[in-house]
Amino acid sequence: MNTDYQLKDPVGLDLAQYGVEDSCTWYDFEHPLHRMPPFEQVFSSYWNDYHYGTWIKPGMTCVDIGAHIGDTVLPMMAACRATVLAVEPNTYMLPFLQKNCDANGHLGKFVIATEAVTNGEARDLIFGDHNNAMINGGVLDENWDAGTAATVKGMTGNTITITGLPFDELCKKYLSEEEISKIGFVKIDTEGHDIEIIRGMRDFLLQHKPVLLTEWFFGYSKADSERLFNVIYEAGYVPHYPETMEPADLDHRSEDLLCIHKDNL
Repeated sequence: MNTDYQLKDPVGLDLAQYGVEDSCTWYDFEHPLHRMPPFEQVFSSYWNDYHYGTWIKPGMTCVDIGAHIGDTVLPMMAACRATVLAVEPNTYMLPFLQKNCDANGHLGKFVIATEAVTNGEARDLIFGDHNNAMINGGVLDENWDAGTAATVKGMTGNTITITGLPFDELCKKYLSEEEISKIGFVKIDTEGHDIEIIRGMRDFLLQHKPVLLTEWFFGYSKADSERLFNVIYEAGYVPHYPETMEPADLDHRSEDLLCIHKDNL
């Protein structure tokens, strides 16, 4: 497996155009299987198209489950200027996530968690890539429908073994009680493990009602897409398309769902 990832030159971004009187620095890496648009385009997409600047308020704690190398972490921090918990169990991407967090410590407090979010304390979890030398991937979920499982099996190349903690325990390990009480925005992008994460977070979501942005995994079978919507509804949330904020439905796919608790609509 090729793990020779080389850092690209840093890219600076003036945040004044987003109403933030500061700047940030972005580090990407060179690899033939890693293709990311220019950082300003990525940042603008989350801030403007997904409305991070609207949903994330100053002083909030944000949680990024599936932080990768920090492309969603930085716009979160620019909006909250407080604490962002970046959850990333992929050990191959952690050095780049750490680099981006360290380079932007002037914006706020970055905290990196290296466990996956699971429904119980777990060891020897299998994390599989997408035939891309561990650049991206996720936990291989034993609860998937057969159709989803077959899709993921077909695109899994390399695997690593990781550990997992329930969401509540992960927060207690890495955040203060005050930071936990201020969690107002949670993003989940875990390549199909999202259903079980939301299920395991149900009590927290019912109590704290943060804005929830979750991936609608492209590999989900119809049955697993229905399960995703059901766990969202069971937590008291209503799924929307992030860009338009129109209510989402199973017949019209999108990459992600922006979920608002019914009490906050």
